[in-house]
Amino acid sequence: MLADGKPALQTDAVKSTVEYVKSLNDANVIAPGSLTMKEQDKVEKFTQGQVGMMIDSLAHVSLIKKNKPDLKFEIAAIPAEDSYTGKRGIPYASWGIGISNSTKHKAEAFKFVSYLMSAETNAKLATIANGFTGNKNAEPDFSNSDPLFKQAFDIYKEGTPANEFVGLPKSEDLMRSFDEQLQLVLTGKSSVDDALAKAQESWSSVIG
Repeated sequence: MLADGKPALQTDAVKSTVEYVKSLNDANVIAPGSLTMKEQDKVEKFTQGQVGMMIDSLAHVSLIKKNKPDLKFEIAAIPAEDSYTGKRGIPYASWGIGISNSTKHKAEAFKFVSYLMSAETNAKLATIANGFTGNKNAEPDFSNSDPLFKQAFDIYKEGTPANEFVGLPKSEDLMRSFDEQLQLVLTGKSSVDDALAKAQESWSSVIG
């Protein structure tokens, strides 16, 4: 959705993806009401067996198993088109660590951040959080965790973390403006081309 840091929403890749999502919606294979559901509502539908697949956070694995112990489910890589041969993109939400420019203790703060990001400490933090590491040389210990976490980490190592909104100005506004246009497409109130053109214009006013 970006090219050299600039909005690139009117490309064949973005258009074909939106058209594919629209085709799923037109075929009624997306859970009814998804456009207005909260995230927890979507997780609950999966937990109750009302939907067969969702893109979700690993943070919900334990919750799903607690609420529905007899539910059998697996973790898979993000789907890609049949002709794709590169590394799969994996959406992620990161924990940001920064040092304020106004702090009186920059050296000490940098030492602490370096400690958190060291291979050993980063691995321990990821193990405790049932999450993934920020240090590429660190590997969590999943020996006492649900096997799904190890399976997910193996998928993670084979893919490429991707979140084009991280670090962008007014990222929530960018996501909202795109989603508004996507909803118009899915409800039959706009064409894909018109929606992407308007989203491109909106994004360009922010990061043009």
